[in-house]
Amino acid sequence: MLPVVQVGPAGYEATVIQGGTILLLLSMFFAYLLGPAVAKVSRRVRVGRRGRRLSRAPAIILIYLILFIPAAVAWRVSSDRVEQWVRVTAPAAVDHLFGGSDLETIDRLIAGAPVPSAARPVLKRSVDGAIGYILQEARTTLNTLIDAAAYARWLAVAPVLAFLLLTLVPRFWRSTLRALPRGHLQWRGEEYLHDVNSALAGYVRAQAAAGVVVGIACVSGFAMLGMPSAVSMGVAAGILELVPVIGPLVVLLIAITQAGGGVLPVVMFLGVLRIVQDYVIYPRLVRHGTHLSTSAVILTVWAGAAMAGAGGVILAIPVAGLLSVSLRHWREYRDIERLVQTSARDAATQQPDRPGHEGSGEAGREE
Repeated sequence: MLPVVQVGPAGYEATVIQGGTILLLLSMFFAYLLGPAVAKVSRRVRVGRRGRRLSRAPAIILIYLILFIPAAVAWRVSSDRVEQWVRVTAPAAVDHLFGGSDLETIDRLIAGAPVPSAARPVLKRSVDGAIGYILQEARTTLNTLIDAAAYARWLAVAPVLAFLLLTLVPRFWRSTLRALPRGHLQWRGEEYLHDVNSALAGYVRAQAAAGVVVGIACVSGFAMLGMPSAVSMGVAAGILELVPVIGPLVVLLIAITQAGGGVLPVVMFLGVLRIVQDYVIYPRLVRHGTHLSTSAVILTVWAGAAMAGAGGVILAIPVAGLLSVSLRHWREYRDIERLVQTSARDAATQQPDRPGHEGSGEAGREE
């Protein structure tokens, strides 16, 4: 009989906080993705005799109807198969993937590698250590995703929170700006909030675009390599692209186990894709929204990975973008304040001269 593990109050609170944080992040992600669509629908859809623009709340509801009615129909049709995959197929695939028999292909590649025979044991130990770490992290990630599938119904909260964010946050910002003194400070606060929102939106949309690019590339590459289930594996690769570090490693391992005898072309394809994606495509996608250079994006991701692993990779770009925007606005605010103070001092130094000049003029007129 298995022991019954009871979750204490502290563990329950930690789970609730973690789940709430994930839902909030997903809601922000979803809201930033919907933002451009909401703006377009609000501008183009007209209501009433006067042709007034559709407000944000009805525009969001219209988009939700367009998105979720087909999704609900698809879920109605495929829910049994999805449940079968979550409860039976996925756990069996994880056990099969990390059972050890499929890794014999890697051992054969090491045995046939063009290296001196004396270096092969060292190479094998290094590869085994790296594979052991990758397997542990990848299996933990997959098991976490499978366990989290039981709470998938809570994902319905994300669109509700996204609706509240899209409708209430602009009002909150306007009320916050009204509390600031009128003039330069109020204008600066409005510009700062706008730039922060643009940086975060650019990052989220860059992440989504990166997933789409990787998914399309993997579907095309796996199909050309003749791998089974190329479409499903490519879609999974695009989704796992949102999980830093571990997601691409999981895709690599799954591809190796399904490649059969053509492991080397698959590894080369995924290696080239990883280099192009991480050092060419992704930095260019991110820099348009966060206004960071390509080298700055790469160094920021490296620093985040070194300090906090996968979580650091996720937070590195938003934090760097926020710091960049804050520093730029602080410099501009300081320069303008210096200019105002200099103008005030110049006016104060010129003020006492005016009565003297006026007096001398009056004296001259009296003479």
